Amino acid sequence: MFIRNCWQVAAFAHELGREILPRTLCGEPVILYRTEAGAPVALEDRCAHRYVPLSLGRLVGDTVQCGYHGLCFDPSGTCVRVPGQDRIPAAATVRAFPLVERHDFIWIWFGDELANPELVPDFHWMTDPDWAVSAGYHHIAANYQYLNDNLLDLTHESFVHTESIGNDAVANAPLSVELRDGTVRASRWMLNCEPPPFYVAAAGFTARIDRWHTTIFTPPGFHVIENGSMPAGSDLEAARAAGQTRERRVLNLITPETESGAHYFWAVARPYDIGNAELTEYIRQQIIKTFDEDKHILEAQQRALAARPTSAFPVALRADAGALQGRRLVDQVLTGNHVEAAE
Repeated sequence: MFIRNCWQVAAFAHELGREILPRTLCGEPVILYRTEAGAPVALEDRCAHRYVPLSLGRLVGDTVQCGYHGLCFDPSGTCVRVPGQDRIPAAATVRAFPLVERHDFIWIWFGDELANPELVPDFHWMTDPDWAVSAGYHHIAANYQYLNDNLLDLTHESFVHTESIGNDAVANAPLSVELRDGTVRASRWMLNCEPPPFYVAAAGFTARIDRWHTTIFTPPGFHVIENGSMPAGSDLEAARAAGQTRERRVLNLITPETESGAHYFWAVARPYDIGNAELTEYIRQQIIKTFDEDKHILEAQQRALAARPTSAFPVALRADAGALQGRRLVDQVLTGNHVEAAE
């Protein structure tokens, strides 16, 4: 089951142009494109005539022409031309989906409730001139909830990401989990630890550091990780005032594709050294490698659970508290039931 009465990311804004982009989102095959005036469009990817995918067709002005019998559909999904006849059957329509372009993303709405643009999640860091952004995309052949679990349990950094962002300090740090205003907050402080390789290269730390991250999760698949570090033993506010902290926002936007696949849009935003294009690209390349490691693990988990269906948590650990609370929150939205905070 997928949460539908919410805005979800269909694409980066730069992905849409004057070519048809097919994509499956929440189990729905859709096509995405821009009109000649630049407005984004999303239609279901099937012709009303014989259900041949419209992605096999082409754009003719602002209309999509089916590649089988040439029917043309405008951005509202209305058929405006049938070759060989003047009368257009009333049933010759395809579904058009509401879209909003904001924060460098194209947001889509699949639900039956009114699509309110004011409900688009806040990812303003993407376009804020005071933040430098390293962005990318991964397709993950795994259920979207496994990605949520992964981001709400960052102990895996100690074992999956040993050459980039992880070391033993992450797994050994106590976890605090809080349910607040429809979000789950999973927080860790790692005190007086060695800086992982990424922190040496991207943040300039060589001596021991205090490090923190808080994952803020909102269903169905939005995670903002407040991530920072400073010299070990520092007072946080004093270190901020002295410019000794290195803080980032790791932005994770997950849209289900199918029950066994997900679109993973991500970015790392930083408010320091924002004019350094070389650093921006270095961070992007390092995060690609890091999320490649996650992809390998999550796809292996998907295969294993598909071969032997069971709970995603056959053995629950203390470190699972954030992920389990995230699961409860998703279930609450899907069922409309109240969710209690985890013990």
